[in-house]
Order: sequence, then structure tokens, then C-alpha cells
Amino acid sequence: MRAILNPFIQICLLRQGPQDLPTSGILLAIALTAHTVMSIAWSISLNAGNALLSGLLDTLLLVVLTATLLYAQRRKSRVIQTLTALAGTGTIITFLALPLSGWLRGVDQSAGEGGLAVIMLLILMGWSLAVVAHIFRHALSIPYFFGLVLAMVFYGISISAFRALFPGVA
Repeated sequence: MRAILNPFIQICLLRQGPQDLPTSGILLAIALTAHTVMSIAWSISLNAGNALLSGLLDTLLLVVLTATLLYAQRRKSRVIQTLTALAGTGTIITFLALPLSGWLRGVDQSAGEGGLAVIMLLILMGWSLAVVAHIFRHALSIPYFFGLVLAMVFYGISISAFRALFPGVA
């Protein structure tokens, strides 16, 4: 298990890139499955059906947006490694965010509690954007700044899709 997780941790720490992962359909399937499970867990505040739909939508958006971007940039040979890196690192960051989300749900926000949890979630969100930008930088051979812009665009598309499907929740 450590051999599988370590490359993703190194990517999260910006020490390696997606090119350091093997081009493996099996590893991609594992990473996408883990990503979907973590996305469902993140959506626990929804009912079971909507949480499942939310998790599947999150992973579907990841696959479609990333594959479209790489194909449009004539980098189709990098699709498997890039998707594996995005799904694997997204799984790790979501796993770290789950306790904070639970903490936030358990506090009385009207009493001003939960400020630290919100700050920590914002830090994780910033870290997530940095990791996605790092992955895009390597996958597309572009400057980090443009990777960050793409990460923010992907995030915006995701939020828009969730708000459209789950009004009042996303």
C-alpha cells in the first residue's frame, strides 16, 4: 500500500509530477475508484442517492475535462498519467479534508464556532489548487501560472455543475 501511496504523496508535496507515475490502466482504475469513494464521502450531507450522483459527477468531470484538455493540446499520450495523478492526489487531499468537514458540521456556526476548521479547509483548497496546477504544468509543459489558471477554471466548472444539480448545497 505504501508503494502505491508514496508517489501520490510526492506529487502532493510538489516533488514529483504525473510523468513519474507508471502508465497503468490498473493504477488509473484504482485512483479513479478511490477518488469516487472519497467524493461520495465528501458529499455525506446529501441523501445517499445524491451523494452517489455527486461522487460520480465529480469523477466524470475530472475525466472529461482533463481528457478534453490534453487531447486538444495534442498530449493524448499523457492522459492516463495525468488522470491518475489528479485522481490520486485528489483522493489524498479529500481524505485529509473529511475530518475538518465533520468538525465543521458539528459546531454551532451561529455562535461563531468553527472558524479554525474553515481556515484549515481553505488552506487545503489552496493546496489542492497548487497541486492541480503543478500536475497541469507538467502534463501540458506550460508555466506554473497557466497551470494555476487552468486549475481555477476546472474548479469553477465543477462548482457550477454542482450548484446546477444540487441547488442550495454546493
